[in-house]
Amino acid sequence: MSTNRYESLRNVCKGRTDWKIKVRVIREWRGRSVTGEVFKNYNMLLLDAKNCRMQAFVPAFLNDKMQKMFTIGKIYAVTNFQVKDLTSEDKWRSVNMDRQILFTNQTKAREIQENEVFIQKNMFDFFELQELAKLAEQNLYLADVVGVVIKRDRIRDVKSRNGKDQLQVRMKITDGKTKINVIFWDTLAEEFQNAIDTQNLEYPLILIVSSGKVGKWKEEIDISNFSPTFFYINYPHHSVLHLRKMAQQGKFANENFIPQTKKVVQMFTVNEIRNLSEEYIDEEVICQVTIKDVQEIPKWYYSVCTSCYKQSAMVDGNDFCSKCNRIIPYPDKRFGICVLASDNTGSLEIVMMDRPIRTILAKRVYQLEEEYNKQYPTILKTLQGGDYTMKLMISKENIENKEELFLATDIFRGFKFEEPSVHEETLIKATEQSMGEQSGSTYQLDNMS
Repeated sequence: MSTNRYESLRNVCKGRTDWKIKVRVIREWRGRSVTGEVFKNYNMLLLDAKNCRMQAFVPAFLNDKMQKMFTIGKIYAVTNFQVKDLTSEDKWRSVNMDRQILFTNQTKAREIQENEVFIQKNMFDFFELQELAKLAEQNLYLADVVGVVIKRDRIRDVKSRNGKDQLQVRMKITDGKTKINVIFWDTLAEEFQNAIDTQNLEYPLILIVSSGKVGKWKEEIDISNFSPTFFYINYPHHSVLHLRKMAQQGKFANENFIPQTKKVVQMFTVNEIRNLSEEYIDEEVICQVTIKDVQEIPKWYYSVCTSCYKQSAMVDGNDFCSKCNRIIPYPDKRFGICVLASDNTGSLEIVMMDRPIRTILAKRVYQLEEEYNKQYPTILKTLQGGDYTMKLMISKENIENKEELFLATDIFRGFKFEEPSVHEETLIKATEQSMGEQSGSTYQLDNMS
């Protein structure tokens, strides 16, 4: 039965398709496959005038239509949609709701002006940090939290517990009573670091994590990112104002909110790097060198398993993963080349992996394969003769066994370089459940000598 009445999200339910609602679109997100491929279907988070939030699902075939119909942040009168009841199989829900909206080909939306209806710009359902231990035991709901950032690490490449290469930012937040660890992975880690580096932010940083995944590792609670997770730094919300006031009044007496200086990555000559002591094992150092030669080998990339991300090997003409014990029909491909780099004190052999090469060339392996018809990409040779500032990771083998092959973790053009200033940065344990999309590099290259 049709009606002219606009319903609250709390009242819409399964059994009708003629619902009418007025909502603001506050977020949208897409899932990813295990290989990092972004799905065409996506989700939106809707908010109504009664502060009720509900997730809406857009199937892949409606992707283009709905992208034109809806804009994040705007208010719409939405009609003709379905409602689905969620089951116990619907894990990691972005909001505490037992239903979600399904948009269909019949769904229509009309933009509403801000003065026609009052709907907040955003809404959060915060948990007390001390209550998160309960959420760590379940997998049904994600959580919203807010806290003052008291320790923070810069983005870095890490290897997860299953051997997967990822990007990670780790930090610790407090609400004045409890501290928890926050871990952002891959794309969200990059977005967070970019916000820190490019925005003029007030300190202490006050962080909102919306729809975060709560976990527990070695008796410590942490919150990490999942597909719906968003972060907000110093967001104009009353909770943020309250925490800042407490910090300014010294209510967090045991914490130091004054930004501290990060340990500076030291710069060394090539000869000094060759003779570093054991205290530099697993540390990064900087060198300024000229690339004299790029080793031209047929395999300028390597293949990895799409499940465990371990380097695969060719067995009977197929890519085979020994860890998963299976053939990988469509392996992922990552850069891996060796270069000879020198300064006026000597030369180093350096292995440059996926991330540094992508940084310099702004291209991926698949793009170069297509451009060069699967032949050796001559663009790699353009690195020769260039001056670069490189970050090298010093391994145990480099120090104890005098291994002469060094791993580059980052690269910058030219010799004019300043390490970005950051604010401290104590390392925090990663959660066993924290997983993100692939990125980064590995030192083990079977096809290199």
